[in-house]
Amino acid sequence: MDQKINKSGCLYHIRIKGDLNPESLGWIDDARVIDQDKNETLLAVRIVDQPALRGVMDQLWNLNFTVLSVTKAE
Repeated sequence: MDQKINKSGCLYHIRIKGDLNPESLGWIDDARVIDQDKNETLLAVRIVDQPALRGVMDQLWNLNFTVLSVTKAE
């Protein structure tokens, strides 16, 4: 799924273990899901501030995903 990413905020790459259905991302704005090898998924998302990043991380935790890495891409 290739969606336009919002220009405000900082771009983050969040790598998680498992496959994430792009349709289940209604709780996050302007996220792009990039399938990876080894049963991993990369999320590319612009996040406006640290509280918003914490909210994304909490939601991934609530969905029982293992976060492998978080990288600020800019």
